[in-house]
Amino acid sequence: MISPELELRSGTRVRYLAADSGEWRDGTLVRSSPTGEEWLVKNRFGKYWLHVSRLRPALELGETEER
Repeated sequence: MISPELELRSGTRVRYLAADSGEWRDGTLVRSSPTGEEWLVKNRFGKYWLHVSRLRPALELGETEER
């Protein structure tokens, strides 16, 4: 399975690996850091700065994640 490329722009839905729980969570990109290495991601728990390496494209409805 080929994973889709992640579009780094405000409003893009993403999944990320939460550092506190190790679970995948959904969020929305808000804005980039000045260096472009991190993105501010918001979800129901708040807003968090995340390194781009932790971000993945959001799963489409009906898709399952493979580890």
